[in-house]
Amino acid sequence: MSVEDRERWDKRYAGGWKTQLHRTLLEFYHLAPVGKALELACGTGENAIFLAKVGFDVDAIDVSCVAIDEAKKRALEEGVQVNFICADLDEYKLPTDTYHLVINFYYLNRKLSEAIVKALKPGGILIFETYNEKHIILREDFNPLYLLKCGELPDLFKDLELIYHAENFNVSTFVGRKTT
Repeated sequence: MSVEDRERWDKRYAGGWKTQLHRTLLEFYHLAPVGKALELACGTGENAIFLAKVGFDVDAIDVSCVAIDEAKKRALEEGVQVNFICADLDEYKLPTDTYHLVINFYYLNRKLSEAIVKALKPGGILIFETYNEKHIILREDFNPLYLLKCGELPDLFKDLELIYHAENFNVSTFVGRKTT
């Protein structure tokens, strides 16, 4: 990610933009053993804070330090501990065999797919959801490099046992379990 990308996200969050708690997380988080969780591109931390409230030890990463600062404030207000990390996921090295749950909402970096699988403990769950190529119908200005091909997620995470996969118009969702 470039400095321009970081600045763009910092500006967006400084303007009051907030991320939200995702329905898909609420539907599937219970499949993971309660333990250590990781949220990639966490924004203002709603998902990470929720996971901390239900007992997970959470690491949450975002490129925007403005978003991370807001997330830290919210976690303090909510009375939970989350390890928020301001880092560029193009450069940050995910630890291996560490997480019972990894979540990724509306962020696509295909180069991370292998590292995400390696970051999961055996039995760990991945919940991944982002825009697919049909999103261009709604947002012509959206960079197509950040859009999944329909049906791409099961291929990106072919080393995981498929639990759930859906293509709902412009959004693709994948839930999988690491078996080994």
